[in-house]
Amino acid sequence: MSHKNNPKRFALNMSAAQFTKFYIMHLLQIRQPMISEHFKTEFKQLTKNWIPAPSTLLDTLHEMTEQGLLYRKEDYKSHDRKRQKVYWYYLTDQGKEEFDVLKKRYKLLFEEQIQILNQIMKDVYR
Repeated sequence: MSHKNNPKRFALNMSAAQFTKFYIMHLLQIRQPMISEHFKTEFKQLTKNWIPAPSTLLDTLHEMTEQGLLYRKEDYKSHDRKRQKVYWYYLTDQGKEEFDVLKKRYKLLFEEQIQILNQIMKDVYR
């Protein structure tokens, strides 16, 4: 199997889409409903400089809605005399159950990666 088609992951050992999905669920556990702009703001506050690509965020929200993890409600907001369609997202009961499973799975992954990164910091930056 070619590494180009299936690259090994380091850092968090998860794709941007996987992390985006996980963190959307976390945010909706805390505050519902949210629109895509709210998610962008929260990601920027968390990482200081990284926001999922618009296609990643919107595709993830769409996929999660199709999977029954999110409920989407259409609305309109007015801005400079223009009406813009927005979607409010809510975490469904199925989404809450999936988030509980992912929290347990990713906690072990995050703890392992913290240990690796701490060891690198210790070895390289003594």
